[in-house]
Amino acid sequence: ADIVFNALHGDEGENGKLQATFDLLNIRYTGSGEQGCLLGMNKSLSKMVFHAHDIPTPEEAILHGEPVDEAVKKCAWIGYPCVVKPASLGSSVGVSIARNEAEFRAALEEAAAFENVIIVEKYIKGREFSVGIVGDKVLPAIEIIPKEGFYDYKNKYQPGATLEICPAKISSHLEKEMAKSAMAVFKALGLSAYARVDFMVDETGAYALEANTAPGMTPTSLLPQEAAAAGMSFGELLDTIIAESMKADRR
Repeated sequence: ADIVFNALHGDEGENGKLQATFDLLNIRYTGSGEQGCLLGMNKSLSKMVFHAHDIPTPEEAILHGEPVDEAVKKCAWIGYPCVVKPASLGSSVGVSIARNEAEFRAALEEAAAFENVIIVEKYIKGREFSVGIVGDKVLPAIEIIPKEGFYDYKNKYQPGATLEICPAKISSHLEKEMAKSAMAVFKALGLSAYARVDFMVDETGAYALEANTAPGMTPTSLLPQEAAAAGMSFGELLDTIIAESMKADRR
């Protein structure tokens, strides 16, 4: 075979470990390399890169296993509501929105059940979007509207729980702002071939949340929907990802 199409999500399939193994064995594979996947999967590292490159992102505090009382004091400046999430999990696993201290304490316990490193972000009240990139092409944005709550694990995977609008009904200014920010994230994290960048948008602008280096690739997943809006069939999308990945320099 000329190349392995990596369709694994999360854990070793997306955090750089599988990519490092392929590199050691000199096996070509689709998507980003070890470093890009590591940075994309570890949101605490992603946020450091965003700040270093002046990419707008919600302000955050990083917890490393502090006792709950200490964590409450450390994160007091963020205020409520806030978003609490494990640093290195995907699919919104362990993510909560805390609207007061009691909910914050409960959210910390839930996130800590999955991981020791926890991110506490300022909550951005607004609209949620995702922007895909394939090669050097930014795809049309897709708006994500959960019918209730936020875009958590249940709303991501329960049929009919979320309305997805692609192309998103937004101004050309916002489209360009998110496209510019998505490409900045792509380059800053050292990604290649394809990825998807998630955003929250309020009246002040677009805030990058995270990059998905192995986004869902069923025909109805977000990235294929964006590709379809750009005139690419599912087969053409796969062919393009493979072609872009074949060009990647893994040295």
